[in-house]
Amino acid sequence: MTKHIDIEADVLIVGAGLVGLSAAVAFAKQGKSVVLVDAKPVTSQKTQAWDERIYALAPATEAWLESLGVWQDVDLTRVCPIDAMQVWHEDEELVLSSDDAHLPKLGVIIENQNLMAALWQKINALDVTVITEVNCVKLDNTQQAVTLSLDNHQQVSAKLLLAADGSHSWVRQQTNITVQHKDFQQTAIVANFSTEKPHRNVARQWFAAHETLALLPLVGQNVSLVWSVSTEKANELLKLLNEDLADAVRAKSQDMLGELKPISKTLSFALHSQIASPFLAERIALVGDAAHQIHPMAGQGVNLGFRDVMELT
Repeated sequence: MTKHIDIEADVLIVGAGLVGLSAAVAFAKQGKSVVLVDAKPVTSQKTQAWDERIYALAPATEAWLESLGVWQDVDLTRVCPIDAMQVWHEDEELVLSSDDAHLPKLGVIIENQNLMAALWQKINALDVTVITEVNCVKLDNTQQAVTLSLDNHQQVSAKLLLAADGSHSWVRQQTNITVQHKDFQQTAIVANFSTEKPHRNVARQWFAAHETLALLPLVGQNVSLVWSVSTEKANELLKLLNEDLADAVRAKSQDMLGELKPISKTLSFALHSQIASPFLAERIALVGDAAHQIHPMAGQGVNLGFRDVMELT
């Protein structure tokens, strides 16, 4: 049996995703003692293959990550600027450019593995206690501290606990916080393609009734697909061979980028929104998906999670 060990900290963070990692960095840089707990092992390795999970980061998010010293460890050769957005609905077209907004860019597209690796690199350079491959089993809250019991027989007590453990947050379930949930009856299909024509750093979206298709620019002549459709239609599309799915995307996107060739696996995930009320409990704060989830068409999900941390710190 593992020896019983008590750890005390200023801030205890449950969840080592992008938001939890950024919170650990931000609080550690403020001189706080930080403990980071997660059920999964550390995943900081990058591969040359394109990651199916990508994010559109707002300029404010990039600037904040730079202020934390995280952006300096990002592989910028795999980060694509967004110079413009082109949006269609039926026969209407709207173009938003960085030049018109007097901005150097509207945002950037980055792969999950790239940003995760940079955050872990910063975590390793700071005095953060990391406990992984453990499950949370009990939460006790007093006027002095919140104490988390783990299945490795460790106990961690802290002045503040951040729940960054996702939409099915275990921490949230231990509180009296309620969640309002909405099922969109939609599924998002995600994949990456190389393109015949250059995308010119333009993020493109096509809106139709109960359907949204986005082609987001990646470095080189590559794009990331996010196609939100009814779950019934998604099931049909997911049965297609990769090349046939590429042809379907090409047709739906009005042949804007010419021939598309698959360069990744195809993933899918159900779409819903939920919001916790309130975001706070005694010595506990919900951040990221534990607090709120929205439809991906706005590309703001992870930006909202980072904003949570900005406001807390």
